[in-house]
Amino acid sequence: MTIPADYMHPEMMAIGDSLYQGVRSLTIKNGTNQLSAPALAAEALGIRHKFSCPDPKRPILVNMEAWLRMLPGIDGIKQDMAGNVDYWFARPASPSGRLMFENVAVASSTIADLCSATWQTSDDYLRALPNGTRGKIKKLTFDGLDLAGITLALNTRFTLNPSGKAAFKQLSQVDLAAARKPKRLLVNIGANNGLWDMAFGAKAGARMVFKADLRRLAARLQALPAEVEHIYFNNLALPSTVPNLMPLPDMVEWDEANKPGKGNYYRKYENRFGLAYGSLTGAQMKTLDDRVALANREAQDILKNTFGTDRRLHFVDLAKSMTKYDAKHQRRTAGNVIKLKNNKTITNVMLNAGLFGGFRRGGTQGLDGMHPTVVGYAIMAQQVLAAIKRAEPGANPAKIDLDDAYSRDKLLNNMPWIWNMGLWLWRDIRRAQAANTPEPIGDADDAAVRDVFTTACLAIRTGSKK
Repeated sequence: MTIPADYMHPEMMAIGDSLYQGVRSLTIKNGTNQLSAPALAAEALGIRHKFSCPDPKRPILVNMEAWLRMLPGIDGIKQDMAGNVDYWFARPASPSGRLMFENVAVASSTIADLCSATWQTSDDYLRALPNGTRGKIKKLTFDGLDLAGITLALNTRFTLNPSGKAAFKQLSQVDLAAARKPKRLLVNIGANNGLWDMAFGAKAGARMVFKADLRRLAARLQALPAEVEHIYFNNLALPSTVPNLMPLPDMVEWDEANKPGKGNYYRKYENRFGLAYGSLTGAQMKTLDDRVALANREAQDILKNTFGTDRRLHFVDLAKSMTKYDAKHQRRTAGNVIKLKNNKTITNVMLNAGLFGGFRRGGTQGLDGMHPTVVGYAIMAQQVLAAIKRAEPGANPAKIDLDDAYSRDKLLNNMPWIWNMGLWLWRDIRRAQAANTPEPIGDADDAAVRDVFTTACLAIRTGSKK
């Protein structure tokens, strides 16, 4: 295997999952990929021109934000999906002609995937799909299909080897880093090993399952060549700080005087968005927070023990930054909200639009309450850059401007009015399904919302499913 010289020794590479690929609102597309946390960090370091991100010409199957604006035009949405399906199953190359990207994080990846998922494993999976698969997806019907697995395979195939070159078909994310030898490697992984079930599914019994896979990954990272001078590993946010898990009764988080306060919990929570409806008591939420906090400590221990005296490993405390901006549980202060120059306030509650559209509240995460907006990714990038400054005395990154991050976010600057109606309707549909009562669907418009939201939820891996 020979990698062209101009692809060797990049200043920085990134590996991981959706939180590094730049997913927003369950959608994998070029626009948000280019504004991912690693891309924003590269901008601040002055190396963005040397840090390429996946540039899909079309969204990889789902395009939730665009579809929301098309409602109730379900025929138009199906036509858009059909175009995406035909495009991606044809194995397209990068529109820019890149053989490889510097950001090779793949949405829905687990810890194991970083070492095992390749162009070849993905292509084999897609070739083994039953006849009629493409037709079913085009019609938004998925009986017997794993849409999450299909989306993951299409994304992996493009992101790891967009040219489809035979020499690179067997390379995983870690293999690419080992072969290309970047100066810095950014790593964000673990959410799909349990946190997703907790925060998207509101599953009280969810646990972090990661130790064996992390030991293998840690060994691979420690074995990276000496040219990889620094490895920055992110920890995981606590479930209670994730916007999708909202307290009940509805709107109780508006009562500033009676918020539970730091380290305390509301009596009950629900997953405001998700595939199936779930709810948690405050005690269950605390247990989930404790499980993730323990997993963060255990992950650090595994990595430290593996690296031993190798001082290339550095930790990025994303949990700390998410807790800092937890205005959901604490009275709002200048320290736990982001006050922009346009007088808008960014918090970690579920994203809401105004009565006639436009941004109203929330803002750290997109429509799914799980994946960040550009502002949310900028906060992640700030933490990464802080770690880089501590580890590399010569590094002098520019300060990330959160006002600028807001201005670059097309969702926050153009929130569709239908979002609030759709969000509450989808919540009520899932509640009814959980209670085994008739779904509260009144007309074709409501059914269209259900079909779109179901499709979007199905397209992203739920938990550690393989």
